[in-house]
This record gives sequence, C-alpha cells and structure tokens, in this order.
Amino acid sequence: MALFRCKMCGGELEIIEGSVVAECEFCGTKQTVPKFMDENMQNLFNRANTLRIKSEFDKAEKLYEKIIQADTTQSEAYWGLILCKYGIEYVDDPKTFKKIPTCHRASYDSIIADDDYKSAIENADISQRILYEEQAKEIDRIQREILVLAQKEESYDVFICYKETDAEGKRTQDSVIANDIYYQLTQEGFKVFYAAITLEGKLGSAYEPIIFAALHSAKVMLAIGTRPEHFNAVWVKNEWSRYLKLIKKDRSRLLIPCYRDMDAYELPEEFAHLQAQDMSKIGFVNDVVRGIKKVVRTDEPKATAVLKETTVTSAPANIAPLLKRAFMFLEDGDFKSADEYCEKVLDQDPENAEAYLGKLLAIMKLKNRNELGETKKNFEESAFFQKAVLFGDAMLKSEMQGYLDERKNRIIEEQRIAEEEKQKSAEAKERKKEERRKQVKAVLPGVLATIAVLAIGIILYNVIATFAKYNSANSLMESEQYVDAIMTFEKLGQYKDSEQKILECRYAIAQELQANGQYEEAILAFEALGEYKESKQHLLECRYAIAQELQANGRYEEAILAFEALETYEDSQQKIVEIKYMEADYHRRERNFVKAAEIYVELGNYKNSKEMVEFCYTAAIESFIEDNDCIGCYKTLKSFGVTSKEVPLLEAYLAMGEGRYKDAIDLGATDIIIQKGRTHIKDNEFYGFSKMESVSIPSSVTSIGSYAFSGCTSLTSVTIPDSVKSIGDCAFYNCSGLTEVIIPNSVTSIGDYAFSGCTSLTSVTIPDGVTSIGNYAFDGCTSLTSVTIPDNVKSIGNSAFSNCTSLTSVTIPDNVKSIGNSAFSNCTSLTSVTIPDNVKSIGN
Repeated sequence: MALFRCKMCGGELEIIEGSVVAECEFCGTKQTVPKFMDENMQNLFNRANTLRIKSEFDKAEKLYEKIIQADTTQSEAYWGLILCKYGIEYVDDPKTFKKIPTCHRASYDSIIADDDYKSAIENADISQRILYEEQAKEIDRIQREILVLAQKEESYDVFICYKETDAEGKRTQDSVIANDIYYQLTQEGFKVFYAAITLEGKLGSAYEPIIFAALHSAKVMLAIGTRPEHFNAVWVKNEWSRYLKLIKKDRSRLLIPCYRDMDAYELPEEFAHLQAQDMSKIGFVNDVVRGIKKVVRTDEPKATAVLKETTVTSAPANIAPLLKRAFMFLEDGDFKSADEYCEKVLDQDPENAEAYLGKLLAIMKLKNRNELGETKKNFEESAFFQKAVLFGDAMLKSEMQGYLDERKNRIIEEQRIAEEEKQKSAEAKERKKEERRKQVKAVLPGVLATIAVLAIGIILYNVIATFAKYNSANSLMESEQYVDAIMTFEKLGQYKDSEQKILECRYAIAQELQANGQYEEAILAFEALGEYKESKQHLLECRYAIAQELQANGRYEEAILAFEALETYEDSQQKIVEIKYMEADYHRRERNFVKAAEIYVELGNYKNSKEMVEFCYTAAIESFIEDNDCIGCYKTLKSFGVTSKEVPLLEAYLAMGEGRYKDAIDLGATDIIIQKGRTHIKDNEFYGFSKMESVSIPSSVTSIGSYAFSGCTSLTSVTIPDSVKSIGDCAFYNCSGLTEVIIPNSVTSIGDYAFSGCTSLTSVTIPDGVTSIGNYAFDGCTSLTSVTIPDNVKSIGNSAFSNCTSLTSVTIPDNVKSIGNSAFSNCTSLTSVTIPDNVKSIGN
C-alpha cells in the first residue's frame, strides 16, 4: 500500500493498490487520490499538497506542473492546479466538524470553464469524476457568493501590500511604515486599501470579497517590505502575485516595490522588471505620490462600486461536448442542428450563457460570434442576446458589448459615407446641369436666326433635357439613392426602360429593408412588387425572420401563428413543435402546470413531453393540495380524465380537512378518507352523502357522532377502527346500500337507531365490549339473517331488532337482564329464541 498525504488535513492516507478514492481516518474526508505512483511521483504529490495546505499556492502549482510534465494523464495533478489557481484552503466547519473549502483567489472565470478542470475530468475515472464535479460545484458556488459580495464593496486607488506580524505575533516594521504611508496618501485625497484599518472588525470569512474588490479596482499597488522573507510571506505574495496577473491584462495598472534595510537585488525575481523605491531615501513618499498621480487622477470623482454586475455560471461537465458540437454546426452553416444542440444544453443548464449565444447565432444565421459585429441586423433586443449577457461572466459581457459598439460604429461610419456619397452625387448632378446649360448655349446661337430654327432648337433642348434626366436617374440608381431615382424615372413616364428601372429600384429598397431587419416594411415593399424577380421568396424569408424574432422574444403564441402561416416553408412545422415545447416549459416554470400539461399532451412523443405530462399532472395536484384548493384540485383531475380510485394523490386531497368533504362529493368524488389525527366524527358530518361509496376512518377516531353517516345510501362497507368506543344515535341510519359492518371490540355502546334502515346489511357481529344495544339499533335491517349478541350485553333496547324480516335465529346471552318493548317485533322469519334465566323483564 502507498502512503499519501490527505489534501485537507495533511494526515497520512493508506491507499489500496488500484484505488482512486480514499477516506482520511483523521478528518473523515472522502477524496480523490492519484491513479498510480512511483516513489518519486508520490513524493512530488505529497510536497505539493503540503505546500498548498500551507497556502503557498505558487510553489505548489510548480510541483503539480512538474508532475503533469512527467505524466499528462494524472487527473489529480490537474485538480491540484485548480485548487492553487483559486486559492482553495480546507477549514473545519464548526457545525458539521467536516473540512469545507474556502477561496483565497477569487476570479471572474468559472472553475467549470477552466482548461485544467476539463483535463482533470477528461483523465479521471468515474468515481474521481463524481467527486471532482461535486467539489467544483461547491467551489463555484463560493466564488459566486464572493463576487456578489464584492459588488457591494468600495473602490480604491491604492492597495498597500505588507506583512502585519512576524513569527512571534509581534507587529513588523513593515506595518509601521505602511501605516504612515496610508495616512499620507489619504491626506493627498487617495482612496487607500490598508488591511489593518480596512479589514478592522471584519470576520476572516469576509476578507476575500473585500480584498478581491480592492485588487480589481486599485490602479496602484505598493508592495512594502524590510526583509526578503516578508515579501515572500504566503499572504503577501498571494496579494502581489494576483495583482501582477491583473497587470498583464491591464497595462494601465502599476505595482511599486518599496524596500528598506535590504538591497534591491534581494527583492523577488518577479519584481525585476519593475521600478522599485528605496524607502530610506529622502523624498521617497513624494516620489511615490507623483508616480501614483500619473496613474490615478485625484480630481476625478471616485466610483462607489468597483465591479460590474457579474453572474458566474457553471454547468454540468457533460454539456461541454454538446456546446462544442453546436458551434461546429454553426461553422458548417447547419443552423438548425446548432439550435437543437443548444436546446439540449439548456435542458441541462437553463442559465448557460454560451448556449443562448449559440441560439442567437443560429437564428441570425451567423457562422461565428465575430460576425455579430459585422451584421446589419439588430440583435440587441433579442431575448437570446439578453440572456447571454444576463448569465454570462464578465468576459462574455465585455465581448457582447464590444460587438454592440462595433456594430454601432459601423452604422455611424456607413451613414457618414452615405452622406458623403449623397453630397458627391449632388455636386455631380449640379456639374451635369452646368454642362447641359453650356451645351444648350452652344446650340442656341445657331438656331435663333429664324422661328423655324428656334422651334428645332426647342425640340432639341427637350430631347437633350429628357436624355439628361434619364442619365441623372441612372446615376442616382447606381449610387443607391433609390428613392430619388424612382422619382426621376417616374417623371420620364415610358421613356426607354424607365418603368423597368423603377421596379429594380423598389426591389433594391425592399432588399435593403430586409437586410437591415426592417421585416414589416420589407414585406409591404415585396408584396407591392408581386411576381417581380424573387419577391415571393423574399416575402417568405421576411415572414420566417419575424416568426423567429417572436420566438426569441418569448412571444410564443404569436410565433406559432406566424410559422403556421408559412406552412411547409423551411422547417416551419418543426419550429411550431419547438415553440410549443418552449411555451410548455415556460408555463411549467411559472407553475401553470395545467396549461403546460395540455401543451405537452398535444406534443405527444416529442422529446420528454410524455414524462412532463406526468410531472405537471402530479405538480398541479400537489400545488392545489398545498393551497388547500379543493375545487381546483378536483377540476384538474377531471381535466386529465381520471377518477378518484385511479389517483393515489387524491387520497391526500380528500383528507385536507373538515368542511371539504361536501365539496369533494359535489364534484363527483366517491371515496372519502378522513383526515389523520381526527378523534371524533361530528354529528351529521356526512349526513346525506348519497354518492359516497366508501369511507376510511383513521385509527385516531374514538367516537362516531349522531347521524354521522345517516342517509349514505351508496355506502357498501365500513371498517370501524379499534380506537372507536361508542357509535352515536342514528350514526348509520338508512344506509341502505351497506352490506357489511365490522364493529371492533373497543366499542362499548351502540346508540339508538345506529344501524336502523340498513336494508342490505346481511350479518353483524357485535363485539364483546358492548354492554348495551340501543333502541331501534337494527330496526328495519330486512336482510339481516343472524345476530350474535356477546356475553357482556346486559340490556337490549326497545325495538332493537324490530322489522328484521329475514332474521331466523337469535341467542341471547346469560348476562342480559332486560329485553325492551318490541325488541323483535315483526321478525316474521324468526323460528326460535333462547332466553336465559337471568332475564328479569321482557317488554310489550
């Protein structure tokens, strides 16, 4: 077995050969381990993990990279790089006593999109991959929390980086110098991050959002130290190394190493290219202030927030291939397949910004994202564009804004060029007029001699003028000034091919409108052209584009109508199905489950529509139950064409509480389940429920009130639980459909008329606990053939079994002392009765 150190606590792990997952016996953490290791590889891993546990992330990172150089398949080394890159430290959770991650190097970049994370996943086996994905999800969540908190922090001009205490916990000389510099800079009007003051009173867990915000907003960092080891202290180096990475992306930032009591060559080698300042020199602070002022203009108002609103998105690792396929389809011009694959991504990750970007490109028929900056179409209002920006990280948001700016600048430039061309055309037009005037002047002197010659001159002038207008109209047409060209051609009437030229100009205008995304205007223009050239085809294209825009903006019903009008054009029918699915999803997310289910039913086998019908049906019922909406619940059931006996959830609905049972019966329910926890069924509670076929009484009920089930003529059987002790007067009076009653031993008394009029009741077993049978208790039970009266019964009430015309025999136990009036009156089938010696009285 190999010895390997725990990534969380540093304790020794015993790894069984071939295993890639182990559990630390010291901290109890389940974790991934390298696939296989020789002794050298084992030592490298242990050294790297030890350094990372000590938060010496840069040193640990170099060792992980060394491992990868030796073996590019070591997923554990790639994961180590991830932990270093995001500054992950595992600390004890005071609530669970387990090791949980904290982040000391927050970033705008999502861990899920990191190449090292992808390499870790790619080279991991299934058990490693599960743990990587779980931990990455948690780290990503922590990052998002940090970024949200960081948005609320102030921005800074200067960040002072220094070591606060030495190994003995005493204040360093560095911190004294930093304190003096802090106060001098604040007097100069700078906003300064200085940990001793800025973080005063803050919990350690709150440091990272503040430090992150300060690092990203500060234009200058002062790295202060009086010893080489102070510059390389773990948390000091963590700050200045992070700032150096920011400088690589933004050259306007400045890091100034400030040293004393040491030589400049003793500074970290990473500072070799920087202009360091010796703090022992006279005028040091003034030099620093001048340097800062070159970068930070103190006369500008300070921003109140440092960060743009950022949403860090993450997604399941298995969607990465789907996204890659989607963008490959875009490059090939297969926009339909690209759109479908983006939909697959969104099914798994509804907030995936790249998928929304892919759908935007597919709808606009663009092969890559760079074409967004070149297109003439307006994409800013598209719902897909807005969601890409909403769910995207800072880099994607910046990229999208860049495309908007590029498009805006291009439009401005095109307008400028058009204005110049218009001006040039006007000047050319004026020059041509001047030339024509010169031509006319040249002709007129020769024709002014006589009236005949003058007439010829006038005719010639008109010919020349008409020809000149035609040329002018052609020039306007060539310079794409189609409106002016049309007006000029119209004045020429049928001269040459003027009418044909007018059609060409109108066709060109319609095409421009289409290219600029002005589809409604383009449709009107193409309709006016009738059969000219490809006007009909362009009409379809414009209407298709409008339908796509309606779809992108979530106007599903309008989009469906638009695609339906296109009939078989392109993939209109498929689009209708897709939109209906999107509409159903929208209603489902809005918890409008009934509407969603109706659409899913219509979609049949499309995607997972059948599963979603069942989900929506169940969710609808649960929602109505949660809202205590009896009528809505049952109407939903009815809309699905199911009965109460087919739906287990209806049991919960029917048990919602007192006062709802009547509603249920009125709506068509036939089975009632009385709410658990009830101890008493009230008087008249189910009186007259003639459509109720069965009832379940919970074991919590101890008594059944008078007339509780009286008149329930469709009730066929009743099971009374052992908890019931008494059955009230007329409890089951006139339940003419009741064929069987099981009375438990717990019952001690049966009230007057309790089962009177139960004409279908064939047999009754009265339990041993009963001591008295009430008056008319079984009066009129005409199907009752036999009765067993237990030994504990002492009295039989008046007319207790009167009119039981099918009763053939009765055995009265020894303890009975009295039999009431008419107890067995009109029992016409009774052939024998045994009356014990203890009976003292028999009624009339």
